[in-house]
Amino acid sequence: MKRNHILDSYRGFTVISMILFHLFYDINLFKQIPWYENFIINSVWQISIAASFFIISGVTSSLLDRRKNIKRGIILNIIGLLITLVTYFFAREIMIIFGVMNGLGMCMLITGLIQDKIKNLNTNIWSTLMLILYICTYNIQSGTVLFGKIEITEELYNLNLFPLGLPSLNFTSEDYFGFIPWIFIYLFGFFIGRKLIENNFYGKYGKGNILSEIGKRSLAIYVLHQPLLYLLVIWIFEKI
Repeated sequence: MKRNHILDSYRGFTVISMILFHLFYDINLFKQIPWYENFIINSVWQISIAASFFIISGVTSSLLDRRKNIKRGIILNIIGLLITLVTYFFAREIMIIFGVMNGLGMCMLITGLIQDKIKNLNTNIWSTLMLILYICTYNIQSGTVLFGKIEITEELYNLNLFPLGLPSLNFTSEDYFGFIPWIFIYLFGFFIGRKLIENNFYGKYGKGNILSEIGKRSLAIYVLHQPLLYLLVIWIFEKI
């Protein structure tokens, strides 16, 4: 399948945004950056990056058959497990349990298992429904849904079902993407992808550019960028 440079450019832009976010995160560990610690700026920036990756991945899943999606999901879950092991043994203070690789991997697996049953659903209705569900369940890990109007029973969280999005009070992870709410924004991307197919978006490939080249290498960049940035920031502050 020919790559779509427009989609890769969006992915590349998101990768750059992610690198900048983590660069300022690392700098802020050594020297406080007031504007970065602003709750609105930090939260909106972080959510925009994460949601973009899930949407892009969901769109990509709409172009692949179920076997490829399941295979990709397994690979990302293995990478996520390796990241957990590395942070456990070498950087326990920033240990990652069920981070974005596992979150994306789980969404890919589930989408691969159900995509033959959902691919012909009305894209307008279901993309809207998935977006609403994502927004309404975004705070589920904090014990509420529907903007805090509905509280979820504490017994569920005591089971520490963190892969599902129901972590216990003792659960900690520097990077965490539970199945709920992220499956909903992923499926939003899937249905948007189906809509784009209906509108022949993939007949318009765009032109290759630096953003699309970065987007093609997003997985490798994600895995490598944070440890390299962290080491770079440490080196800089040791020299100051």
